[in-house]
Amino acid sequence: MATMTTPARAALPAGPNLDRLTQATLFHRDPLGFLSRMQLEYGDVFTLRMAVAGPMVIVADPALIDQVVELPREAGHAGEARRRIVQMVSERSVLGADEDVHRAARAALEPVFTPEAINRRRDAMSRIADQHVADWPRGRPFRVLPRMRAIADEIFARLVVGMRDDARARALAAATQRMLWSPGNPPVPPPGEGAGLAGELGKRLFERRKQPAARLLADEIDARRSSASASDGDGDGGIDVIAALLAAEPAAETGAIVDALLPLLMAGQEPAAAGLTWILDRLGRAPELRDRFMDAPEDDAVRTAIVAESLRLRPAVHSVARRLTEARRIGDHTLPAGVVATVPIVLVHRDPVAFPDPDEFRPERFIGHDPDELPYLPFGGGERRCLGQWLAHAEIGTVLPSILSRVDVRPTSREPERMVVRGTVTVPVRSCLATARDR
Repeated sequence: MATMTTPARAALPAGPNLDRLTQATLFHRDPLGFLSRMQLEYGDVFTLRMAVAGPMVIVADPALIDQVVELPREAGHAGEARRRIVQMVSERSVLGADEDVHRAARAALEPVFTPEAINRRRDAMSRIADQHVADWPRGRPFRVLPRMRAIADEIFARLVVGMRDDARARALAAATQRMLWSPGNPPVPPPGEGAGLAGELGKRLFERRKQPAARLLADEIDARRSSASASDGDGDGGIDVIAALLAAEPAAETGAIVDALLPLLMAGQEPAAAGLTWILDRLGRAPELRDRFMDAPEDDAVRTAIVAESLRLRPAVHSVARRLTEARRIGDHTLPAGVVATVPIVLVHRDPVAFPDPDEFRPERFIGHDPDELPYLPFGGGERRCLGQWLAHAEIGTVLPSILSRVDVRPTSREPERMVVRGTVTVPVRSCLATARDR
């Protein structure tokens, strides 16, 4: 693995002179607004220096983003870049690993996330959503995002990770929520180096909070090892994450498998819940849009465009980041090894050339156009494209119809809530306050 160096300040493109904490605060409180102002002042390539994450070169020119997104694993470390933002992610996990470790981790898990494997779980996803929606409050405001997290947690614990014991599955879903809970949107500083005393306290708190989830996973793994079906799937011809990891490394210690699984629990909850919340918020604001979404088949062009346009304006993940292992020429800039090159999804999704009137909700812009030909990255790209893309599509196609067939959801705010940052994810600042009434 290449040795990382600290990029020299003078070698980086221009950027704001604000202190690191102020830049981090402005970015977390209003990523689109802050990045838009910096782009207007410094151009399409500029440098931010933020607490915890450190210096990041923002590449917002659509003509240059492939030079970052399509970097080979060896030249751009996505895992290392992610660990600088969310430092509790293990370098052994598919989210935090790089190069050969990532290649092996991803290969082990890919059979779990194929369209065929995910589609076999759609009926179960709908049943889980139905059970949760039955308990949603009626006639009074509530926060949609935590409710979506609960659904995403149970889907991931039961159907993807493969928690076979019902009590253990319910406990893991609850433990995941407790593990990731933090006050406020945006939350307090994430745990890890560079966040000062608050970050150190947050790290200790996270270590304590993760123990219940870790114990439940360890118990499930040990139970699976001791059974004759240790490497079997879920009984319907598919395979789950625990089975996949045990098959890939039968001799791996239980603790190592738990370390690989915990970041997956985070990824299975936060981006999924955020994406579902943003789309539900959009559908709740326009009854005719909701009706078209509900009445059309899942592969209908207009329905697909509604989802695409919702995720263009409110992507679940704010950026694609790669830490360079060698100096790279990007546009007019030669970036040194060690710098994190970042494509801001929230900004490039509003490029006025690719998306005229970029702040307007216009699903028709995706009809008859290949999204791959646009600066459109709701699931990232390149060799690190989101492993859970098909799971996300299945949840959109099952969870949202299950909810909307039972209740009308109406956001309480006149406009969609401002995006704020939680780690790598964008969420509504008030968690999408809404009311629900039975249909």
